[in-house]
Amino acid sequence: MFGRRVTCALLALLIEAAPVAAQSLGDLARQEEARRASVQKAVKTLSNADLDPSAIAAPPGATSAESSCYLSKSKGQCVSAGEMVATSVAGVLTKENAPFEQKWRNDAEEIRSQIEKTQGSIATLENAVADEGRSASDRKALEKTLAATRQALARLERQWEALEKAAGNERVPRKWIEPIPTLTKNQPPQ
Repeated sequence: MFGRRVTCALLALLIEAAPVAAQSLGDLARQEEARRASVQKAVKTLSNADLDPSAIAAPPGATSAESSCYLSKSKGQCVSAGEMVATSVAGVLTKENAPFEQKWRNDAEEIRSQIEKTQGSIATLENAVADEGRSASDRKALEKTLAATRQALARLERQWEALEKAAGNERVPRKWIEPIPTLTKNQPPQ
């Protein structure tokens, strides 16, 4: 019975103390109203559907006739859609704008065969110059011929390099000029 009295006494103390610690409903409402007033309102998020296309400002330097502008990587400036398409089409190989395949193959074959023939001549002349059985004057004349033949080979190799560069610039498929000849600059020194 004593335990029951203690429990009731504690319960009575807690009930009486609760209203002292608790706030009234009016106080809570005023505090919440003050908190909401101090909190910033959410910013409205816009999507493409919310935008009016006529309200979009033109980029600086654009004329009013230009409705849109595309940055051209090759020109480094703003171009119209038509210019962008024309530039793109010009860079693509088609039957209309592709170089003639047979012409490229013939040019490559001509230079390649001249290089191979000249390389063979150089090898023959080098053997002849190295032949101790030849007279000194004969070897001297062969050395001059060898020097001139090496210069001719250098000119042919420059022609080949120009052909390769032109083929690259015109986006010619590499197989049109293959096989690539062995150039002296690509060979190890002897």
